[in-house]
Amino acid sequence: MQEREMYLFLCSIYRISQEEIDILKAQFGKLEVLMYLDEKEILKNKNLNSKLLKNIVKYRSHSRIENIKGVLEEKDIQYVCFSDDDYPESLKHIQMPPPILFYKGDISILDHRNNIAVIGSRAPTNYGLYCVRKYAKELSDIGMDIVSGLALGIDSEAHLACMNGKFGKTVAVLGSPIDNILPSRNRKIADKILENGGIIVSEFFLGSKVHPLNFSFRNRIISGLSVAVLVIEAAQKSGTKRTFDYAGDQGKTVFAMTGRINDPKSRGCIDMIIEGAIPFTSVENIFRDKSVFLNAKEFCTLNNCKDSIEYDIKSLNYEKKEILELIKRQGNIKIDDICNYTGMDIKTINSNVNELLIDDYIIEMENKTYGFNV
Repeated sequence: MQEREMYLFLCSIYRISQEEIDILKAQFGKLEVLMYLDEKEILKNKNLNSKLLKNIVKYRSHSRIENIKGVLEEKDIQYVCFSDDDYPESLKHIQMPPPILFYKGDISILDHRNNIAVIGSRAPTNYGLYCVRKYAKELSDIGMDIVSGLALGIDSEAHLACMNGKFGKTVAVLGSPIDNILPSRNRKIADKILENGGIIVSEFFLGSKVHPLNFSFRNRIISGLSVAVLVIEAAQKSGTKRTFDYAGDQGKTVFAMTGRINDPKSRGCIDMIIEGAIPFTSVENIFRDKSVFLNAKEFCTLNNCKDSIEYDIKSLNYEKKEILELIKRQGNIKIDDICNYTGMDIKTINSNVNELLIDDYIIEMENKTYGFNV
């Protein structure tokens, strides 16, 4: 009996949290002992819900676990639990991390540092459809992977646009069990995601009842897996706002498309901008934000670029070329470091750095640090 099999058992009998599993581990040492421990020892625990403890005693059996494993194998469904090495690192540090994830596809995508969530209205305007198809494809063309919720509207269009791009793979985070993909009309999209090397993932146990709150609750996973969140369209009272809140709790940057002030489908985005989201104008402005990628060097490393960034530098003087080459090698850098590496005097460096700033070759960040203008 392995610990990951105990995760299967516990998640099959109760909507258990990782926090509750940690309490069980602290109390009993290993989860496996729950299969043979005296029931009085289990039931006397005062730190856990009595229903959970009663269900452990009532349903514990090796045959139950074997039956679940058989169903998973029959339906070609994989699973990963919190204690597994391949559990997504990005989810280990969010509030309420899912103790188990059921999935089909390439699980390695979940830990990519170039995942970006693209979400929005289930009933978008024509303008919203135009924008998600354009920008999700552009993100895919430069190697970003799109995370979304396979819902109608913006979500499903984001998945499709990503797959129409050059490089991006897409992650669908379900609000239903993986053996009951909802909405049912998007099951063909789910199949296409797998055919294109993406992944479908759900925290909900096979065959479990689908509650309306599942769909807002899973949004913490969408933002948790992503380096940033892009909201295309959202009404004022929208489930997308929940993702915005989760992203804020997780320290993720949110970009929101402004739209028209008098359009109800844009009101949610406008409210998010008022609350701190960054107005979205183009794919470029995502990469200008240092909270998403520290510098062009990091982004290109993630996307296997041969060169950090390409500029027309033939007309630049020797000093400017030296500074650009230094940033290309070192990433973001301070004036003092430019002095140390190049041997130029401070006056020469300041003059050339200012001209590079004016010509948009580089940008200035906090503490007089300079990096490429992506």
